[in-house]
Amino acid sequence: MRPGVIVIGSGAAGLSAALAARAAGADVTVLEATSTLGGTTALSSGAVWVPNNHVEAAGRGRDCAEKAHRYLCSLAVGDVDPRLVNRFLDAGPRILRWLEGTSPLQWSLLPYPDCHSELPGGMEGGRSLEPCALQIEPSLTHQLRPPLPWRLPAMLAELAAGQLSLDVVNQRRRTGTVTGGQALVAALLIAAHTAGVSFRTTARATKLVCDDGTVTGVDARGQRLRGRVLLASGGFERDTALVNAFLRMPVLGCVGAPGARGDGLRMAMSMGASLGNMSEAWWCPTTPDPDAEIDGESLHRMLFAERARPGTLMVDRRGRRFINEAQNYNDVGRALHAFEPTEFCFERDPSWLIFDAIHRRDYTVGPVRRDAYAPDWLPCGGTLAELADLIDVHAETLIQTIERFNAAAKDGLDPEFGRGTNAYDRAMGDPQATHPTLRPLTEPPFYALPVHAGVGGTKGGPRTDPHGRVLHVEGGVIRGLYAAGNVAASPFGFAYPGTGGTLGQALVFGALAGEAAAGD
Repeated sequence: MRPGVIVIGSGAAGLSAALAARAAGADVTVLEATSTLGGTTALSSGAVWVPNNHVEAAGRGRDCAEKAHRYLCSLAVGDVDPRLVNRFLDAGPRILRWLEGTSPLQWSLLPYPDCHSELPGGMEGGRSLEPCALQIEPSLTHQLRPPLPWRLPAMLAELAAGQLSLDVVNQRRRTGTVTGGQALVAALLIAAHTAGVSFRTTARATKLVCDDGTVTGVDARGQRLRGRVLLASGGFERDTALVNAFLRMPVLGCVGAPGARGDGLRMAMSMGASLGNMSEAWWCPTTPDPDAEIDGESLHRMLFAERARPGTLMVDRRGRRFINEAQNYNDVGRALHAFEPTEFCFERDPSWLIFDAIHRRDYTVGPVRRDAYAPDWLPCGGTLAELADLIDVHAETLIQTIERFNAAAKDGLDPEFGRGTNAYDRAMGDPQATHPTLRPLTEPPFYALPVHAGVGGTKGGPRTDPHGRVLHVEGGVIRGLYAAGNVAASPFGFAYPGTGGTLGQALVFGALAGEAAAGD
C-alpha cells in the first residue's frame, strides 16, 4: 500500500512538495483553504533565487556553491541554521532542473544582481530566474488565483528592459498566456494533475490527527484525512492575534493572499514544535490602494522600482531622509520599523515618497498612473512648504532635506546614503536616464505618496531539519509532520539575498520535504 501525504497549501512550496511526494510513490492530496489555487505565489512575480543554477551555468558559469556559501554567510546576522543553508545550496540546482524537466516550466535569467552583490561571494547576476510566459487552457485559468489587478502579463526582464509592447500584452490576454507567479503555479499544476495529485479547495485544515505522538492525518472542516502531513500554508500575516504576539510592530500593509492566517503555525505549535525566526518577515514598503481588495480584504501595493527611479526620495514623519531608497524592498521595509522612545511612536510609519512634476509625467508611481489624473487622495503642493503642510511634516526640515539631496543628485551623487553606488540600485533604476537612480526634484507641483511598513509574508515558524521534518521543542523530530515555505522558519534568517529569495527556498525545501514525507 502506497503511503499517503497530505499537503496543506497550494503555493510554490506546496506544489513542489506534492510533485516530489508523488514522484517518490506517495498518494498525494493538496488541501487549499481558499477557493482558488496558488496562494501568494500566484500574486507574485514568480522570481526565484537559487545559486549555481543550470541556466547561469549554461551561460558563463561563473557561480559555484562555495561562492554562494560565502555570500550567505556574510548575510547571516540573525537566526540561521547552517545545515539548512548547506542543504539549500546542495539541492537547489538539482530541484530547479527537475522542476523544469517534469513540468512545462522553463526558467529564464533575470538581469538582477544579488541584493548585496558587494559583499563576499555576491554576484551581479545569474542567481535570479523567472518562469517564461506560458499559454494555458481556460479550465486551468479558472482554477488559479487571479493575478493582482494591476499586474500586466509581463516578464520582469521585459519590464526592466522597457521591451514590453501593448501588442504583446493584448496577444497574451487573447491567448490565455500567463507570466510571473501565474506561470509558475500553472506549470506546476499541469504537472501535478498529470501525475495524479488530488486537489481540494475551500478545505481549510486547522487540526492535526495524532496517534501516540505521531501525526497521522488532519481535520479539514470536520472531515478527517489520513496520511503524513506537510505544512505549506504560508505565513500568519493576516491573523491579528499572531502578528501581535510575534512581530515587533503592527502590520499596516499586507500584499499577499488572504489564506495566510497562521493555520500551519498553530497546528505545529499544538504538537510542541520548536519555533524559529518568529519576529521576522519578508518586509516591504507599501502604499494603500483605495480601489483594490482581495477576497473582500484590503490590499496594499508593494513599492518596488518606484523608490529607485530618478526624481524621488523618501522622508520620515519629520521630513528627514533615512535610507538609500533604491535598495531591496526587504531592507527598506525593515528600516520603517524605527521606534522613537521620547514621543513613543514608530517615527517612520507613515513615511512619504516625495516626487516632482517631471517624475509624475515620466513614471507610474504605485497606483498613480502617469497617463491619468492624480487622485484626490494624493497630496500635491505647489511648493515644498505647501506639501509639508498637507502631510503634517515640518516644512523647514523637508525643504532642507530636499535641497541637500538636490545639490548632490545633480552630479549623480548621494553622499548621505550612497544611492546608486551599488549594482542592485542601478538595476532597479531607469537605464535610459542620465543617472539610473538620481535626479534633483526641481519642478513643481510636488507630490507625496504615503508609505507604510508592510509584509509580503512572514517567515517564522516551526524549525525543520534539512529534509523538512518539523523539530520538537525538546529535541528530535515530530514524526509524520513536515513543513516548507513561509510557514516554516526561513533558512536565511533576517536576510533577503536576492530577487526571488522567498520562492527559491520555498521550491527547494518543498521538494525536499515532499521526498522525505513519501520516503520516511
